[in-house]
Formats: sequence, structure tokens, C-alpha cells
Amino acid sequence: MTQAFANATGQDFAVYYSEDSVGAGKKCTVLRAQNARDAWNTPIKSLANDLSGRLPLAIGMPVFVVDNIAVELGIANGSGGTLINIDFEIRNGRRYAISAEVELPLYTSSDPNAIFPHRVVL
Repeated sequence: MTQAFANATGQDFAVYYSEDSVGAGKKCTVLRAQNARDAWNTPIKSLANDLSGRLPLAIGMPVFVVDNIAVELGIANGSGGTLINIDFEIRNGRRYAISAEVELPLYTSSDPNAIFPHRVVL
């Protein structure tokens, strides 16, 4: 669906990968090589909050907030918005998202001088 949106709007389409790990604290190990590929290819599980190891994105696509991040600010489960920008790094030929800038109409910046008062970086 994301690729169809990108094609229809003339936007670039890219897949962003997760950096998965097992364990915690000093025993935390980042998955590499085949282990990472297996994690990325695992079907989406409800126990993982429906998260996927790969996320296709295109600038301008509609997005929805799936958690109550800051309800009092209008960043709540079900809030719709538009993807404006993605900051990412490339490692081993794969894109890893660092942050996403989203236009959320229900959010208003506390900065009265904000150029884009409905944008938030997640």
C-alpha cells in the first residue's frame, strides 16, 4: 500500500529497518547477520504490539498514532496525520529511522512563534 501511495504521488519509497536485540542490561545483544534477517522476516505478532521489523514509508503518506503518547497535547491513539520527513542513517545498505516529523492537526506547539505549529518529531 505504501509503494502504491508513493507511485501515485511521485514520492520516493523506502523500507526502514529496526535494530533488534535480546536480553537486557549488560546481557543485551544486538541481532546481526542471519539473526537480524530472521527477525525482520518474522510475521507481525500481537505480543510485539503489532510491530514489524521493516517499515515501508513515503513522505506525504497518512500516518496514525497507535499509542497515547501525550493525550493532553493531542498526540493520542487514533490521531491521524501526515509524514513530513524522516531522519535516518544507512548501515550495511539498509535505512534505520532515527526520527519522523509528522503533521498532526490535533497537536499545537506551545511555541507561539513556531513556523509549523502542528508538527511534532517522534
